[in-house]
Amino acid sequence: MKYLFFLSFFIVSIFDATAQSQSNFSLGFADSVRSDILKEQRQLLIYTPYQGKKSRATTKGNYPVIYVLDGENNFRSVAITVERLADMGLCPPMIVVGIPNTDRSRDLTPTTVANNADGVKNSGGGERFLSFIEKELIPHIDSNYLTAPYKLLMGHSLGGLMVVQTMVHHKDLFNGYIAIEPSIWWDSHKVLKEANAAIEKDSYAYKTLFLAIANHMERGVDTTAVQADTSDKTELVRYNLDLIHHVHQHPENKLRFKEEYYENDNHQTVPLIAAYDALRFIFDYYVFPRYAEYQITNPNLSSVIIAHYRKITEELGYQVLPDEPLVNNLGYYALRSKQYNMAGELFALNVLNYPKDANPQDSYGDYYLAKGDNNNAMICFKKALAIKEIPETRAKLNLLLKGK
Repeated sequence: MKYLFFLSFFIVSIFDATAQSQSNFSLGFADSVRSDILKEQRQLLIYTPYQGKKSRATTKGNYPVIYVLDGENNFRSVAITVERLADMGLCPPMIVVGIPNTDRSRDLTPTTVANNADGVKNSGGGERFLSFIEKELIPHIDSNYLTAPYKLLMGHSLGGLMVVQTMVHHKDLFNGYIAIEPSIWWDSHKVLKEANAAIEKDSYAYKTLFLAIANHMERGVDTTAVQADTSDKTELVRYNLDLIHHVHQHPENKLRFKEEYYENDNHQTVPLIAAYDALRFIFDYYVFPRYAEYQITNPNLSSVIIAHYRKITEELGYQVLPDEPLVNNLGYYALRSKQYNMAGELFALNVLNYPKDANPQDSYGDYYLAKGDNNNAMICFKKALAIKEIPETRAKLNLLLKGK
């Protein structure tokens, strides 16, 4: 069964979106977990690449999870970014868990600062909040959703502060960290001092950090000039620049790191674009080489595909099979170009990797049909129909049976 290429997908998506706009459309759904640590019921916002909770009938595998702090503000934009990037093969399909706040200043500050000038009250519950994430939230998500071991934590502002706190004091809780405008000025920049010390002495091999800062500076002041400033209003930029410089000075810790400065964005606008850039950086190894269709003349294309996904497997820490739609599309491209040997190899690869999926069997049948091998075509179509009744496949099989 042929997968539609991007243009067709785009057109269908427009009409589909129009139809959905007239019904109750939701990007995700709500969940909750009782926290004995925090002594409250915590609401959650969930996006999955499949429908519902844990159901093998609606999905082929398990998925990385990105946990998003300030979920009430950031969940929707992150979920749609993940969905679109995954659709384009730029990152793996992922589960997104938004964590809305109940007491933001309590949960997103690691230390207590009484009578602070910023008016933050009831601070210092960050470590209890992280204990909730580690001992209650993550087990809940792993028990109820099709999760893979790979996890990301994303936070903005005070949420970004807790991202850095987690990376410094609980580095193995997540594989990757996205800190957007982290408020590491908090408590006389205590977390910054701890982060710099950890960067000097700890190994961050196989860990990733993306750090984003926006433009808070007066006109004419840049990221070089601001470092000479001592006023409170430039603390956020200056302390983040300090952390950035410290990371670059210690490559021996093997932290995979990238920073971005967004000159045309401010504290409120930067999370949207930073989340996109962070995911592109973290998964820069994921996308299959561009213009892959031109590789169908390469007799080693199947090996290239297998090697690519072996690299992804190594990066993510669990097995990732070659993407079925990618291999399927390349197979049909080879078939249309009369590269029959290559088409057969690609369709056979999908059948091997996805034995319980009807579509690879149907596509393999199309390959035999194009070669004039009706007997093997019928065998494949029957195998596909034994897995799932597909009208298109049934029609092709009936036509072949009539011709016998």
